[in-house]
Parts: sequence; structure tokens; C-alpha cells
Amino acid sequence: MKRRYRLRKRRDFERLYREGQAYVHPLVVLRVAPNDVGHPRIGITVSRAVGKAVHRNKVKRRLREIMRLRLNQLAPGYDYWLIARPPSAAVSYWALDDAVTSLLQRAGLLYPTFTHEDGHEQHEARA
Repeated sequence: MKRRYRLRKRRDFERLYREGQAYVHPLVVLRVAPNDVGHPRIGITVSRAVGKAVHRNKVKRRLREIMRLRLNQLAPGYDYWLIARPPSAAVSYWALDDAVTSLLQRAGLLYPTFTHEDGHEQHEARA
């Protein structure tokens, strides 16, 4: 994922913790808050409670890929923070994908996409 789409600064995570709306699933917690940059930014946290480094890194890679594939569907102008919960290390990629998708839909921030004749994908207009 390109650097412009990453959340990295402590103050951004602190702002999301204070001001963000949380959506909880048994595998993942999603915190979202509006940002001023005009495009989505994504942060991923996997604590030691999830398991040893190998398992934490696997969960991080999976969550990063899930969000990368949905980048063109995410509402622009929001920060997204995914926090893995301990059971996430023991489930498949597809179970994590379903969890993230359901959280994004619950938050109302997952747009359907359509493809132009030239093959370029774009958000559908929201009413």
C-alpha cells in the first residue's frame, strides 16, 4: 500500500482513539474518523495478545491486503484503524475478509464500484 494511504503517526492513532467511532467484531475492531487529507488512510495494529511474531505478521499481511483490495471502495476523507483481536490468528483469510467487509458495511463507508468503458474503476455516486 502506498505511503499516502498509511496511518503512521502516534497523534493520528490517539485522535482516532479519542474521536473515532468503533465497530466491533469478534475478530477485528474498526475505528473510523474523518480526516482532512481527502483520501482514505489506513492503520493496522496487531498486539502480542494475538500470538508470536509469525502469527502477528501473518494477520498484519492479511489485513493489509484486504484493505488494499478495497481501497477504491473506501469512502475518501476518512481514517481507518483495524485492530486485530486474538482469535484472528486462528482463522482463514476469507474469515478475516468477511469480518472487515461486515464492519465497513456497518460503518456505511464501503462504496460499490463500477468500471468505466476504459477499464478504470470509480465510486458510484452516493445520494
